[in-house]
Amino acid sequence: MRKLFVIASLLICLTSVNAIAQEKLTTQTTATATEQPKNAVDQALAEAKHRGETIIGSCLVDCEGVAAAQGVDSGRVLELPKPVYPPIAMAAHASGTVEVKVIVDLDGSVIAAASISGHPLLQAAALNAARNARFSPTKLNGEPVKVVGVIQYNFVIQ
Repeated sequence: MRKLFVIASLLICLTSVNAIAQEKLTTQTTATATEQPKNAVDQALAEAKHRGETIIGSCLVDCEGVAAAQGVDSGRVLELPKPVYPPIAMAAHASGTVEVKVIVDLDGSVIAAASISGHPLLQAAALNAARNARFSPTKLNGEPVKVVGVIQYNFVIQ
């Protein structure tokens, strides 16, 4: 009889622990579903907005024919390193376009980058290349400003 009591107690205890664990899991899942995790660019934009900095959206690469906003002197590409095609991506025959969202600082250097689309095996290579890109400063009414834009990298297997 005593063994039956111990087994029944253990089952009740395990059931309670499982119910508590399920409740915590549901709470965590709900919280993460409503809160979008921020990437490096989104975090930098939020911090800049909090500090009251001006950041404009602009075309960064291949901007011929793209009209700039009034008072904006768009920066030019000074260095745009080509990404290294990852061997694992080649072996997997991964190809296509990877888009990287970047923030360019007042001096034209990239201060934050985050991949926003493309094959997962290619994203790290595109991010590394984007972080090393350099631009001439973009000016708004003659004053340098930070810029947010997208750089596209095309990966083609030869």
